[in-house]
Amino acid sequence: MTGYDYPPGPADQDWGWPSYDFLIPQDWPSGAYVAVLVEIGVSGGERIPDVTTPDGRDAKVLFVVRSARPGRDTRILYKLPWFTFHAYNGTGHGSLYGEAIWADDHLFPGFKVTMRRPGGGTGGVPDMSCPPDYYDQCSPRNTFTHWDAPMVAWLAENGYPVDYCTDLDVHLEADLLSPYSLMLSVGHDEYWSPEMRAAIDSFVGKGGNIAYFSGNICSGSIQLMDGGTSFTCAKISPPNPNGRQWSNGDWTEAGDPEDRTTGVNFYQAGGRWDGKRQSLGYTVQHVNHWVFAGTGLADGDEFGAGIVGYENDGAEFVKRDGIAVPTGARGTPPSFFILGVGEFGEDQGWVQYSRQAAATMGVYTSAAGGIVFQGATTDWAKLIGRNDIVDRITENVLAKLSLRSVRVLGPLPGRAGRMFAEVGKLASFHIDLYDFPANAGLRFSWEAAGGEVSHDGGSIVEVQMPAEPIPVTVSVTVSDNSGPIAFGSCTFIPLTRESSLQLEIAMLAREIATRGADPTAALIEPFDPLQRSRALNATNVQWVHEKAARLVDVTNELLEMWLRAGTRGPVMADPRQDWFNFKRQ
Repeated sequence: MTGYDYPPGPADQDWGWPSYDFLIPQDWPSGAYVAVLVEIGVSGGERIPDVTTPDGRDAKVLFVVRSARPGRDTRILYKLPWFTFHAYNGTGHGSLYGEAIWADDHLFPGFKVTMRRPGGGTGGVPDMSCPPDYYDQCSPRNTFTHWDAPMVAWLAENGYPVDYCTDLDVHLEADLLSPYSLMLSVGHDEYWSPEMRAAIDSFVGKGGNIAYFSGNICSGSIQLMDGGTSFTCAKISPPNPNGRQWSNGDWTEAGDPEDRTTGVNFYQAGGRWDGKRQSLGYTVQHVNHWVFAGTGLADGDEFGAGIVGYENDGAEFVKRDGIAVPTGARGTPPSFFILGVGEFGEDQGWVQYSRQAAATMGVYTSAAGGIVFQGATTDWAKLIGRNDIVDRITENVLAKLSLRSVRVLGPLPGRAGRMFAEVGKLASFHIDLYDFPANAGLRFSWEAAGGEVSHDGGSIVEVQMPAEPIPVTVSVTVSDNSGPIAFGSCTFIPLTRESSLQLEIAMLAREIATRGADPTAALIEPFDPLQRSRALNATNVQWVHEKAARLVDVTNELLEMWLRAGTRGPVMADPRQDWFNFKRQ
């Protein structure tokens, strides 16, 4: 091909270099590819780049070959963090960090970079303000080689069929994910567009699975410009928006924290940019969970020293009976369960944005049954192929989440519009088979980690809850004549008898006040209870009488429980302790 002597351009403008067409052979599988460009002089001499590594500062181009049969040869789709590669691409003397260029001449002002310049994974100059990785200086951070290449190689070496795409593909094609069961996010997946996030939310909302072997996920909101060839990110408040539409680069400040999508956020954890760091792994809880199958771990063990790395994500949590339980702050899904905690030590050099800075590995299930695994660290892939436990957890996640998801309903019966179980009691679970063909000859294999399967009725199972409020995971694998085809799971902590009584008191009080939680039939109205009282008759008074009788029984049981324990419960009672003094007398 004839070469051209074109000058370099700035970081925020299309360099205008000519393109070359290349026909992809029919037999090339979907994958991440690197084109290596050999410069041939007039005399015929060649300058051949280093072909032992995909990394390079010039003469290399990263590109992805998409599948011609989406979802038909594999159920796994690997999304390369294309936007993050370009956010840290310093080619043209600028990135979203070093020598960042502010663009105020667009609908969405912000720092701007173009994707039409060398680099974006390899073949360019990384952002010079990003310090090198103390533990791996063979490639700069925020390049394809540093995090993605080890995972891509491990997947290939272990025989996993995988299709590939980029952020830009997900941004442009809202239904790109739909043929797949599982999307993978690996390494540093920081920058997302609203369209890309909406596509991923829709995928999980319809039952799709995601495994985040990544960190600092979705913390930067970008807006594409120039026909999808560049993007801006408003990482600071604008100098002067001039009345234009303003989109903040921080999802939280824009009113939609990334926790709603990922379960975690960067500012609840942090990282360590340069030099040595504390060799920190994950301290595990609920080792009976299917994620830990075959690892040999015990509760309280730490695995993967060094896996908590460069940048990490966390969910705000509190400790209850020694178990880290998410508070639900910033929109973390109610079903999110923490499986491992990497708490940053004091005076260890970590950049911490929270008083409780910690990486939190976990899992949650969407309302449609989609399962999201959260590794919550950029450096998961740095240990892949080098740490047996990290490998086994990755294998477990891929084995379960590459299957079609199935929704597990339970624990049942539900209470207060939610599903709770109580320690020491039976709870039932069943599968939502609405989307499965009738008479498909399905088989169901149930497991109850932390509990015990009491009765297996095929698509319905009863589980005996443990005597203590410890985590329980109920999961099911659905098979047909071809083998396993679907997987569903839910994790929860059963209520203590005390908590169950407190919940029932709140429920009964609400039901009496709102007549079955129907505000239009409320027996008590804040403005005119006299008017409502005239509507009372024998039927609804009898209903109130029955509810009130039950309320008396429940409150008596709870108060007796507190009396026996010598406490007044979690909330301070009347200082005069009239009731307690009366009972003691």
